[in-house]
Amino acid sequence: MSKYNIEYVSTNNNLKTMRVNNFFLHSKYNPIQEAKRIVEKEFEPNFVHVVFGYGLGYIIDELINKLGKKDKLIVIDPLLKEFNQEIDSDNSSFTLIEEVKSELIEEVVATNLNNLSTQVKIICSPNYDKILKEEYLIVLESIKTVQRLQQVGENTTRQFSLDWQENYVHNILHSYMNHSLKELKQAYNCPIIVISGGPSLKKQILKLKEIKEKIITIASGSTINSLLYHGIEPDYVVSIDGGIANYNHFKEIGNIKSQLIFGFSSHYKIQEIFPNAKYALLDVGDSEFQNYLNNVFSIDVPLIAGGASVANFAFTVACYMTSGPIAIIGQDLAYTNNKSHEDSNKHYIEIDESYKKSRGMFEITGYYNDNVLTDYAFLLMKKDFERLNRQIQHPSPIFNCTEGGAKIEGMEQIPFTLFCDSFINEETNKLNSQSRPPSRDMDFFIDKMQAEIAIYNKIIGEIQIGLAKLNSNKSNIVFEKSVLRELDKIDKSIKKYKIRTAMNHIFDPITMDVLRNYQPVPNESDQATFERVFNQNKELYSRLLEAFKVSKQYVLDVIKTTIK
Repeated sequence: MSKYNIEYVSTNNNLKTMRVNNFFLHSKYNPIQEAKRIVEKEFEPNFVHVVFGYGLGYIIDELINKLGKKDKLIVIDPLLKEFNQEIDSDNSSFTLIEEVKSELIEEVVATNLNNLSTQVKIICSPNYDKILKEEYLIVLESIKTVQRLQQVGENTTRQFSLDWQENYVHNILHSYMNHSLKELKQAYNCPIIVISGGPSLKKQILKLKEIKEKIITIASGSTINSLLYHGIEPDYVVSIDGGIANYNHFKEIGNIKSQLIFGFSSHYKIQEIFPNAKYALLDVGDSEFQNYLNNVFSIDVPLIAGGASVANFAFTVACYMTSGPIAIIGQDLAYTNNKSHEDSNKHYIEIDESYKKSRGMFEITGYYNDNVLTDYAFLLMKKDFERLNRQIQHPSPIFNCTEGGAKIEGMEQIPFTLFCDSFINEETNKLNSQSRPPSRDMDFFIDKMQAEIAIYNKIIGEIQIGLAKLNSNKSNIVFEKSVLRELDKIDKSIKKYKIRTAMNHIFDPITMDVLRNYQPVPNESDQATFERVFNQNKELYSRLLEAFKVSKQYVLDVIKTTIK
């Protein structure tokens, strides 16, 4: 028997309304007029609108009339299945969610937010928050989580875009001189253990030492120092992070047998000093850059799905390298016992109330179904693990053997000793020997980089001419045809030549700002429209000019390094 008492009621103007558990979902007098008032009050231009409650669709119809072609609308209503009401599933005007599940809501909202935006407008249809109190709180919390995670992503992008661009350019040389991760694709059929440096790693050290020679171990970034401290040399270490702090983790590492797997975002000096074989990978979002490497340098580097942390990449690298079972350890994703890392980690701290407040910490479900303390940076990593685990079709089982920290939903949990006893029974494939780097023609490499400098010079010159033309526009209402021709010429040149250069993440903050900060407003005058578009173009080309100049200098630095 349904817990909802649903009645259909005729209104005074011969329309229909609904009453659920004695609460009206629409006005009993004029639901259309009510919907108009709600939309007029709540609508925000250029926001993703999330409506909690479809009812009979009056508010949705009014919103659709108000939204522009590029605006996004999400409707959440778990009561629809109770109403036996069919909604056109082919209607592309909005996305419909009929189950209030955090994971689903977060995925849909995040997908609809462009350029790491946090602009979400929540509209609660009348009385839905009274009928579905718990569900509404889940919706609010889910959207808040998405917004916080988007903000973390934006902060990271703004902080590291220049570092990433410099590293990508320098790592062209390192990928040219070394190996591609493609050489290790399904190279093993034995277990792989992915090791991170969370507080719980300490529990696994003794067992790890015991079985080390029988399996493949992959260390996530700076975790290598914790392992070396305990006398464990991992077979591979993955490096993704581009900041100087990551380089500092590696600069004192000397005579070890570990091999390096590096992303193009990894600080390039790590690749300069690392003593052994090195294998390059690209983030799954770098398909254009992958084509560039292939077309210009004949380098074939695979795209690997990752996430917010090096541990996310280490996990997918393990899946890429073996058909055997995989265990992750030390992946707390939380401040277990008020600790940031395993005790021997260089960044280890014990957190206090001040630190908790500064990080905006909160509790989530732990490994043992307890409550553990985390923050939004860790939460983003956790969600990336959950997403990757859903997406990857691995032939053998995957386990979270951290025995502490946060629960990774969807990933089976077993004790590390049980994993070892269950899967480490026979002789495994031996490690690949230290492969010699491929023999490369360095004159060819230098010629290609110098050709790239010529492209930068051409685009820089065109942008400078375009900016001069833009500033010479005499009208304050319309653009002169000669100005439009020049800007169109720049756009075509950038589109044509970008795929032949190493320009990459340096564009990201520019794209965010230029697309986000110059949205049209309702009832905008011709002069206001002109000023908005003028300023948008001026910022775009001014910042692109500086970006091309910076990237050109990075290429010159690589040429200088190569010629030495």
